[in-house]
Amino acid sequence: MVDTGTSVRPVHDDGWPTAPRRGRRLVVTVVAAVVALAVLATALLLGVRAWRGGAEQAGVPGRLTWAPPTLEDPVTVDVTEDNRDLQLEPDQDYIVRMPDEPLDVRGGLVIVGGRDVVLRGGEIRITEPGEDTTEVRGLLLKDQTGTAHVEGLYITGPELAEGIDLDQRVGGTVQLQNIRIDTVHGAEESHHADVIQSWAGPAVLRVDRLTGRTNYQGLFLLPRQFLEEDPDTVDLRHVNIVGEGGARYMLWRDGGAWDVDVRDVWVAPPTDGDFADERDPEALTWATDDAEGSWAEVRVGVPPGGDFVPDGRAGLGYESPGYLDGDGE
Repeated sequence: MVDTGTSVRPVHDDGWPTAPRRGRRLVVTVVAAVVALAVLATALLLGVRAWRGGAEQAGVPGRLTWAPPTLEDPVTVDVTEDNRDLQLEPDQDYIVRMPDEPLDVRGGLVIVGGRDVVLRGGEIRITEPGEDTTEVRGLLLKDQTGTAHVEGLYITGPELAEGIDLDQRVGGTVQLQNIRIDTVHGAEESHHADVIQSWAGPAVLRVDRLTGRTNYQGLFLLPRQFLEEDPDTVDLRHVNIVGEGGARYMLWRDGGAWDVDVRDVWVAPPTDGDFADERDPEALTWATDDAEGSWAEVRVGVPPGGDFVPDGRAGLGYESPGYLDGDGE
């Protein structure tokens, strides 16, 4: 054989030449780099989505779904023990500023009227017993003509029997976010305590991040009790209701044609009574035959990461985590 000065590439048994060893190493290196970049890009994308999407995992202080309304020439109202029954003008925007210490007063806070009303932070404590429900309630929102935005509020106290009541007969919107209500106390033979109760509207109810504890009932939604119109929107996200003692229904709604949008909603059964350690969501929720399926996506237990609004998240010194764009998608 004549030596031509060129190397001869070895061949496989099938006659195809093999790649040089250095070339094979280069190919492997490039492929590994591409795979690593793809994994990194996916991780970054998921991280951005998690950052934008807020607290899909309980206890993570992600951004809230709905921003407060844009206020026009708002009037600031300071809440005190002597100024806790607010009667506001229906065509005026307001900022309701809570005190730097718990508002410990019979009847809690009452806000009637106002157009767009924004309240952030604060603590309401009910420590004195009362003969009437209105004396042992944390917050009443009534007849806002625009949007009532309540965020970062903590409602508690040994005599608390009603968390937040909604009486919205003029078509308002209510946004409740980063709220902790701990604990409402009631009984079958006396007051039927609720974490949130609605007996008139609102036209739009939006809840994102709510933790409530109750020894009787959780969310009691009867928006048509004193209205003929169905609500336009009921949107519940990142809600967990924990039953204590002999608690009964964690979620209750009437039989109207209105829909409820449920996303990441949890109910934990009580430890005593007829519903103790119940694992069937249908036993812990109530809807008439006309509204069957409303609570189909509700899960039983406590969210994997704990309360959506853990102790210390809402209340005095509250700092908002910010808000998502649009509707939070």
